[in-house]
Amino acid sequence: MKKKCLTHFNRTNLKWLIKTIRILFLISLSINQIEAQEYKDSLQIYSNSLTDTVSLNRLINFCFKHINDIPDQAFTYSEIALKKSKIMKAPSSEARSNTNLGAIQALKGNYANALQFYLESLTIWEKMNDQRGIMLSKNNIAQAYGYLKKNKLEYRFLKEAEEIALKNGFENELGLIKLNLSIYYANNADYRNAFNEQSIANNINLKLYQNATSAIGFSNAGAYLFYLNKIDSALIYYRQSEIIGLKLNDKKVIALSRCNIAEAYQNKGKLDSSIIYYKLSIGLSKTYGLKDILLFSYDQLATIYRKKGDYNAAFLYSDLKQIIKDSIFNSTATKQLAEMETKYETEKKEKKINEQNFEISKRNYWIIGLSILSVLVSLLFYSFYHRNQLKKNAEMQIMLRKSEEMATRAVLEAEENERIRIASDLHDGIGQMMSVAKINLTAIEDEIPFLNIEQKNQYQKAIAMVDDSCKEVRFISHNMMPNALIKAGLVNAVRKFLDELHNQSISINLYTEGLNERIDGKIETILYRIVQEAVSNVIKHAEASELYITLIKEQSNIGVLIEDNGKGFEFKEVKTKDGIGLKNIESRVLFLKGTIEWDSKIGGETVVSINIPC
Repeated sequence: MKKKCLTHFNRTNLKWLIKTIRILFLISLSINQIEAQEYKDSLQIYSNSLTDTVSLNRLINFCFKHINDIPDQAFTYSEIALKKSKIMKAPSSEARSNTNLGAIQALKGNYANALQFYLESLTIWEKMNDQRGIMLSKNNIAQAYGYLKKNKLEYRFLKEAEEIALKNGFENELGLIKLNLSIYYANNADYRNAFNEQSIANNINLKLYQNATSAIGFSNAGAYLFYLNKIDSALIYYRQSEIIGLKLNDKKVIALSRCNIAEAYQNKGKLDSSIIYYKLSIGLSKTYGLKDILLFSYDQLATIYRKKGDYNAAFLYSDLKQIIKDSIFNSTATKQLAEMETKYETEKKEKKINEQNFEISKRNYWIIGLSILSVLVSLLFYSFYHRNQLKKNAEMQIMLRKSEEMATRAVLEAEENERIRIASDLHDGIGQMMSVAKINLTAIEDEIPFLNIEQKNQYQKAIAMVDDSCKEVRFISHNMMPNALIKAGLVNAVRKFLDELHNQSISINLYTEGLNERIDGKIETILYRIVQEAVSNVIKHAEASELYITLIKEQSNIGVLIEDNGKGFEFKEVKTKDGIGLKNIESRVLFLKGTIEWDSKIGGETVVSINIPC
């Protein structure tokens, strides 16, 4: 039987985080040897007269580079560049300046103005018969029409840009146009075509080694499949996005992918797996300040724990969600404050007029204030009453669980005591008697006058059968109460159990993490029984060639994952008929206050996910 170490744990849509940001091509067709200057150098250019195309292109490149950083200054100097381009009769520089101006207008939400600049740029490129410039301008025009809700015109210009890219072999730009087409279809709720276009874009990006764009592309494709209710297929794309993010060490992509995976598992009803991936996403998002992902993850965790009946955890994540929400609001408020300061002088003049009306409105303010206070007090009392009811319900659930736990504990303890008794009887009784029988038979072998060799061989076979029986009794005794579990702990006991299995038709892979130190003996024993039962079920029924067992201890819980590639089964049907083994596993998990999820179907792999608090 082959043994190998298996590194595992990567099971896991932010449908509201789908990348619907429209791609605006800011055409940068500069001469290769001319590079964009740094901020200080560019300012020096502004102070000098623009007398040649080299200086002009530096100015255009600077504006292009800093559109998002300093849009107002970039707009001013793009206007200067546009005037100089006309004076110097440099049509490509004129077209690029118009594109920069359009992009800045779009950034500010002035899409009608942006459209005028893009159309002017298109006219210039068409006069020059510059196919790349025409293609990129048509793409920009399409985006402007999209924001203006002119869907037919948006689609027309995207398809025209696509046709030019295909005809001229502009593969890099084709990938981005396909991405915009996918967003167009998604905004019109046509997720099937959105997925098809995104798949083409993904293939192009992978071919051109544009890994960062590919990671977002796979995330988008997964979101489209999520909308189409193809959750399993969506998971495949989310995992691919996560893999690329890990290769790039792009923390935002990793956090987004894991959040998407968590939501997919949540949709499938795999709540424990969903919790694991939401917490992984939260860990990265907290470190790198990804507030949108944090807000969504906390909200979903609150929903999940509420559904599971863990109201303390639900309240915790609701509070965390509100903290993040307030943080986002305060960030916005800071920006608004800066704008309000510019209106200060005007408001100061209006203050005198407002003071004249103050006494008239004072009484109304008091009435409104008292009404609001009354509503707030009512809400406070209702909130207190509601929380009190939830608390009572939670206490009742705790009492019921304690009662069930006591009954389960009694059964399991009786079962374990009986195992110990039988194991002791087998080892000290039958085992010892058979050992003595073997010794006596061996001792008199030389004294027996065998008539022939055949008789002697039969005698030796009898001794061998007694020896095999001794070993079998010892194996059964140790299996019922393994010494390795008592002496060396869970990991060594499981590994010894697997080593003693004589089954060449299945490869069993064991991976452990964080179990170097011993844990509570009761937990060790029950987890050993769970693994023992699960392995037995796989060997007897699954017809699998590979079995993966993962044991991971974290700070507050132990995770067990058992996977096989066998023929699968319908969990509800098997459990209803004769699923004694499954019921035994579930009762042991319940006794440890853990959770268990079964993921299996006929003809597919089986995954058992167990989470035990410790």
